[in-house]
Amino acid sequence: MNRFLGPTTPRNATADVVDVRVSDTHDADEQAACLTDWGQCYEQMSHGSFDGHFESYRFDGIEIFREDTNQVVQQYGQPQAGTMTLAALLNISDDGRFCGTPVSPDHYFFLRGGKEFHFRTPQRVTLAAVTVNMERFAAYCQRVGELPPPGTCVDNGLIHKGEQDELGGVLTSLMQSLRHSPDMLRHDTLRRCLAEGIHSTVLGLCGPTENTAKDLTACTRQYVVNKARDYMREHVDEPITVSDLCAHIRVSRRTLQYSFQDVLGTNPARYLRNMRLNGARREIRRQTDERAPVADIAARWGFWHPSRFASEYKSLFGELPSATLKAAVKH
Repeated sequence: MNRFLGPTTPRNATADVVDVRVSDTHDADEQAACLTDWGQCYEQMSHGSFDGHFESYRFDGIEIFREDTNQVVQQYGQPQAGTMTLAALLNISDDGRFCGTPVSPDHYFFLRGGKEFHFRTPQRVTLAAVTVNMERFAAYCQRVGELPPPGTCVDNGLIHKGEQDELGGVLTSLMQSLRHSPDMLRHDTLRRCLAEGIHSTVLGLCGPTENTAKDLTACTRQYVVNKARDYMREHVDEPITVSDLCAHIRVSRRTLQYSFQDVLGTNPARYLRNMRLNGARREIRRQTDERAPVADIAARWGFWHPSRFASEYKSLFGELPSATLKAAVKH
């Protein structure tokens, strides 16, 4: 059963079309056809009825998708040229092989657009992945003062998962929210924050590891933080991203990170999240109707997970957003 929920047009008429696709399949060929522009061929190799599931969310040059299969399948394909894909195994019953190499949950798959891949799946597997447009990813890297990762991103292969890497968990949580409320992708700000976070995650997984920004002087670090805070004050009613700060101050993401950590004892992402929480609170307090959709306000300020937004909001302000709204309406 295929449930095609897109495309839809974002509220900003100049933005990209948003696609949401959900499919339950009972044949390997049906499963292969779910991921468009990949030229895939799936061949079932184990005995039994095939059951598969596929869901995809595509926006602004990014596609997030999940695939479930219950049989051993030989997968061949070639992602669309001009893209790169990172995939995480969420559930695996036994060993599979990717481009001739044994895989485990400790690996991420890297797939380069235009390069053919081969994946022999385990008997049962759940995979979550994100595909990014290379031009947009390169533009993000330029904004945050980083070079697009060279060596890792030449051919298909495996990336060993670090202790702090949570790509699978991030994609799973994001898709749970989008599955429940796909309409949130209509919000320009939310899509921009999601794209920022995804590009940052991809860069962190396959980008350079050297930390040259550690040699900054105390004076330079204070200057960077002061410039960032000045920019935030000038745009207090806008949801600012880390790349916005990097582009304005003309420093790299790592320079910004070390400056905030040393001067303020926190990282810029957490600082900006608190700024966005304050922005959402101000908007909630301006409401005059107790039925005002708090989830829409959260989405406009870049929060895509409603329960997490409520938890972070309560942690910062000591009350739930609904309590703030109720008090605002009474006054």
